[in-house]
Amino acid sequence: MTHPPAPDSGETGRQEGQLESSALSRLLAAHPVQMAQMMAELRRRVVDEQSLLDLMSRASREAVRLIDDAHWAGVTARFDGSPFTAAHTDDRVLVVDEGQYDQGDGPCLTSLREDREIAMVWGEVRDRWPHLAAVAEAAGVRSFLAEPLHAREIAVGSLNLYSAREGGLRTPDPDMVTVLTEYLDRGLADYSARQPGEAQALRLRQQLAYRYTIDTAVGIVMARDGIDADAAAHWLDAQAESRGVPVRRVAMEILGEHPAAGPRTSG
Repeated sequence: MTHPPAPDSGETGRQEGQLESSALSRLLAAHPVQMAQMMAELRRRVVDEQSLLDLMSRASREAVRLIDDAHWAGVTARFDGSPFTAAHTDDRVLVVDEGQYDQGDGPCLTSLREDREIAMVWGEVRDRWPHLAAVAEAAGVRSFLAEPLHAREIAVGSLNLYSAREGGLRTPDPDMVTVLTEYLDRGLADYSARQPGEAQALRLRQQLAYRYTIDTAVGIVMARDGIDADAAAHWLDAQAESRGVPVRRVAMEILGEHPAAGPRTSG
């Protein structure tokens, strides 16, 4: 699968988060409503860790929505050091990803290392990585598809799709996969350009931990007060503003009152 050349940082299209590719043109002609929704979700500028992680999460959800038999999806990132899961649609993704990281190999790591698409069914994984196959079987994963992701043509991650059906990801729509990876490549290139010389993996991990703390606190407040997620998040924001402290401090205090709920780190 081909990847577009890295765009010039001055391009208007990139500033607006748009793509111009033949794959996107074909999809727009065939599925205008679905593609309009996808573009609304993914046409976002990446300026920092938060916006990159948001793009990765949105792309993972869109992959599940748009690709047949993709029941779960996530993004592996590796700038320097160890790979880690930067986005996931379900805890099954974390379980299978961690199985690959633990043994230092698997479909997503092979895709990243060899810079190519890797599509496998459970039996093939069993023959090559028995431990990973056992982890995947316990999670209900029967098929794997990993697509390399790039920051200015250097592989720095992978889009990982998992299916509950044996052979479910053998023939995904290549244009759909291409467009999703194009959006992610664009975001990764923007992030790398804006963060030169910094420990990108460490910053992403820190932001993931920050988001987890906030999200867990929101869940606790929802259960405690019987309110929805928006109201719980608003309550946290109001508490932080009234006290003049960061939202994370309020969230950490909530978690301190409920130690069984956290903390958990990603990667």
